[in-house]
Amino acid sequence: MHLPIFTHRQPADFAGVVSALTEGSGAKVLAGGTDLLVNMKHRIEMPETLVSLKKVADIRGISLEGDATVIGAATTLKEIRQNSELERKFPALVQAAMSVGSYRHQAMGTLGGNLCQNTRCRFFNQSWQWRQVRSLCYKVGGEDCHVIGRKHTCFSTYSGDVAPALLVLDASLRITGPDGPREAPLSTLYSGEGRTPVTLGRGEFVTAVVIPGAAARGKSRYEKFSLRGSIDFPIVGAAVWRGDGSVRAAYTGVDRAPVRASELEAELAGQELTDASLKRGANLAHKAAKIAPTSVHPVSFKRELMGVLFVKAMRDIS
Repeated sequence: MHLPIFTHRQPADFAGVVSALTEGSGAKVLAGGTDLLVNMKHRIEMPETLVSLKKVADIRGISLEGDATVIGAATTLKEIRQNSELERKFPALVQAAMSVGSYRHQAMGTLGGNLCQNTRCRFFNQSWQWRQVRSLCYKVGGEDCHVIGRKHTCFSTYSGDVAPALLVLDASLRITGPDGPREAPLSTLYSGEGRTPVTLGRGEFVTAVVIPGAAARGKSRYEKFSLRGSIDFPIVGAAVWRGDGSVRAAYTGVDRAPVRASELEAELAGQELTDASLKRGANLAHKAAKIAPTSVHPVSFKRELMGVLFVKAMRDIS
């Protein structure tokens, strides 16, 4: 498979990226390209322009601002997994980065790219020839969601590994666009709608992730279940954080956006973590998501996994 024709832009600063993204229509940011370029070869994403971040200054690296940790959006997953300070302070983030694809994916893939990747579905992530067998799904211009048989909606699933780890670490994003820089909670990046899963406006792009110092005062872990130890996206991924008498849990691979398990967290707040309390939490885990059959794995299997991975992660940090 070969790439479709596109225009390649390589600006040197934030203003240049914003300008390139707002010229005409159909422009996308190119960071590592490990997800986007594959989708382009399958003709399921067809941007007219790719705006590379390769030459942009101040968008890569790990630094401290007070007690907060700032990670540039173009920092590779390999750089994150090899950083001893991140491993000490935020093990869930490093574990999530280590679980992405293969070593080559981690060497190319970036933090921002992993957060902003497209949603996935067994009717969407296929070659152009495969998709000609039936009518196009809503995500690629048709009317129907083949997963649930409903018109004008999309239940494709978000499957990035890093997002749930950063959600339980209470991370925020720095975003730059035509109206200048802004900072927002990570959760606001996701629309919860499969067709357009990321809420960035025209000309906007993520420049950095900010993790508050308080996140380092708790323990965290990321657990992932996939068919193979490398390459595969998670069937279910779960991140947990425990500190100051509270528990946080977040999931990927189960809904149209990464989700926090609010009912589970409320149930365990201030409680001693015993086998009985962890079981109660596990029984509430699946209520965080509206799981749809977007993969070959049964919905009931994913529901069970959400509880199993939560208990495993909590026991590992207890």
